[in-house]
Amino acid sequence: MGTRQRVTLKSTHTVIPAKPTPGPCLHFLSNINLLYTELFYDPMVFYFRTGSDAIDSLKASLSQALVHYPFLAGRVSTGEDGRLCVDCNDKGILLIEAVADARLDEWDSLINCPLETDLNIEDTSITDSSNAPILRIQLTTFQCGGLAIGYSWWHLCIDNPDCFRFMKSWFELHRGLDISSEPSFDSRLLKARSPPCITHSVKDYISISKQLSAEETSGSYHNAPIVSPDLQVRTFHVKADVLRELLQEVQKGPWGYELPTSFECLAALCWKTMTEARDLADNCLTTYSYPINIRGIWQPSLHSGFFGNACHISCVRAKAGDVKQNDLSYVAKLLRDDSQATTSDYLHSAVDFLQTAMDQGKTIGFNSDFYGGTDVQGTDFSLYPIYSLDFGEGPPLHFSFTMAPIFGDCIAAIYPTPHNDQERTVTICMGASHVQQLLDNPLFQRFLL
Repeated sequence: MGTRQRVTLKSTHTVIPAKPTPGPCLHFLSNINLLYTELFYDPMVFYFRTGSDAIDSLKASLSQALVHYPFLAGRVSTGEDGRLCVDCNDKGILLIEAVADARLDEWDSLINCPLETDLNIEDTSITDSSNAPILRIQLTTFQCGGLAIGYSWWHLCIDNPDCFRFMKSWFELHRGLDISSEPSFDSRLLKARSPPCITHSVKDYISISKQLSAEETSGSYHNAPIVSPDLQVRTFHVKADVLRELLQEVQKGPWGYELPTSFECLAALCWKTMTEARDLADNCLTTYSYPINIRGIWQPSLHSGFFGNACHISCVRAKAGDVKQNDLSYVAKLLRDDSQATTSDYLHSAVDFLQTAMDQGKTIGFNSDFYGGTDVQGTDFSLYPIYSLDFGEGPPLHFSFTMAPIFGDCIAAIYPTPHNDQERTVTICMGASHVQQLLDNPLFQRFLL
């Protein structure tokens, strides 16, 4: 039946705030925002058991939600100072209605849903940035009455926590409730100091002359992604007892430490086994990059409802030989030490470093090569309130971030599960030629197979 299953688009709408946004209203984009120059959307999908009858009311409540989040209904523009900003001009978000020729119960697990890439608006590229919606939503109904909400967003403007916060507010309004936390849009709290004061060596970001091409640099920065056609995506379930065993493995190892987190242990496991599967030379440098939500770190403190982009991308670098040959606890300790070193003082230096580079006319970027065959791009969704989101038909059956080659050639994503907060799923995306070596890895087999 898989060959005939398809998703048919029914209609396209522009949803604007239910009340006009007082203008003019320009939203400052911080230096952290401006790192995300890639012109594409990040897609994710939420699957619900029922909801096909709620399409019209979801559109209405979405319009109400945009009154509280006018930033999302705006467009990226260039301010008088020449810097990118968001003009909160009520041009709206794009909403697509679609129908799937399938039932949600046709697969043993929604992890294996073959339609996932069709549950978001197909074209993820941004060709006209001044007219591109910041957020796009696709509502796909299934023959069983189920509903998939495809949610694709522009990372230049918002981050993962923003996405879940907005969806929570949208669903609260849909259920006739007040939103539980009003958003704060004061992104100037993340503004660089004047004059910049760089007191720490900044390892996570780089700057290059705009005259240099990517080929003329050291290879750690690319202006445009190099898309590999042979990437394979696999997802693995980590049961609670296996996760406890993994945490104990790290805690009792030669470099063990107290209370390792599930992220540190699973990220270390992925970094180590993916490096081994790629058979990188011992003297080759490999980087694990991952987001750190700085809302609770930055001083003066950000409002708990801060909405913008407050995820710092940290880049941990090591020799491949050290990652491969040392105990798993060594790799986890690298991640623990890195996260503890990401203090408010360090973050201020990083933002000031970016400002200095831009003032010198340089291009800024992440100090990780997402497409060069050596690094791993990690992310962790496990602490987000995914399975408490409810628009009135119960929590999601499943959530996934839709992998695509444009996001990098080696990705490890960690998710919660809908039934047990002590379990995890791990999705990896890497070159198909290395996947079998990963599956044959004894450490990988012990904890992820």
